[in-house]
Amino acid sequence: MLVVIGTAMAFFRESDVQTNGLKESSSLFAAENPSQSSLEARLASVENTLDQTLKIQGQLLELVSELSAKVAPESEAPQTRRANMSMAQSPAATPQAYGNRQRTENRFSRQRGNQVKRLIDAGFTPERAALIIDRQERLQYEQMQYSYEYHHMKDKRSERAAALQQKIQAYSNPRRVFEQELNPAEFEQYLNAFGGRTEMEIGSIIESAPAFDAGLRAGDKIIRYNNQRVFHMGDLRTQVYQAKPGSSVEVEIQRQGSSSTETIYLPAGPLGIRG
Repeated sequence: MLVVIGTAMAFFRESDVQTNGLKESSSLFAAENPSQSSLEARLASVENTLDQTLKIQGQLLELVSELSAKVAPESEAPQTRRANMSMAQSPAATPQAYGNRQRTENRFSRQRGNQVKRLIDAGFTPERAALIIDRQERLQYEQMQYSYEYHHMKDKRSERAAALQQKIQAYSNPRRVFEQELNPAEFEQYLNAFGGRTEMEIGSIIESAPAFDAGLRAGDKIIRYNNQRVFHMGDLRTQVYQAKPGSSVEVEIQRQGSSSTETIYLPAGPLGIRG
């Protein structure tokens, strides 16, 4: 930078010397040839020389300004480098943090792949299995949203709060949602894939109740009631209430220790069993 300015100043001085020299030359020339040069011609020559000198000086000043602008940022380079080093040393940018994030993503990807595979092994097509897992992940996210909304509600006794509580409870277990959204065959496949119960096992029976009189005992399983698949006591209770009073209902059962099923007929109404 100093070299450039020094060069420019030297050029200015040289230009002044040349200008003075031109003036002296013009004077000498005029003295030697007074008859060939008029005063106007000499003045025009001097003015032209001065104009050229001023133009050159202006161009040099512009050049110095441009060089100064380019050289100045270099003085800030150490600070910039220090800032970049600080950013590079932040936890989010370290190779270890990147590796941890990559391992987490890989773990979730493997988990999803395993879930899809289990559904495929249970009888779903790959496309259907992927859709079910997508829906399951969506249910988990919606459950988080409902929980967040409920947490920030001021009036937790409102109807909206009660509805949110029901959704939070239902969405916390995707099985309850899929029981409504999937057909019975698909829902059974879903349960088989993830180790869920696919039949309702009788825990105890009230003596003299219709189920006891029909020969059912603890440990037996109810597979279907009135041609509807039964997976747990809630399913059985729903189907019992829907049966027409006074009618005879077909019940598919599986005796304890048997791999085959059989059909019995019971009067509509409570069976007198506990799950």
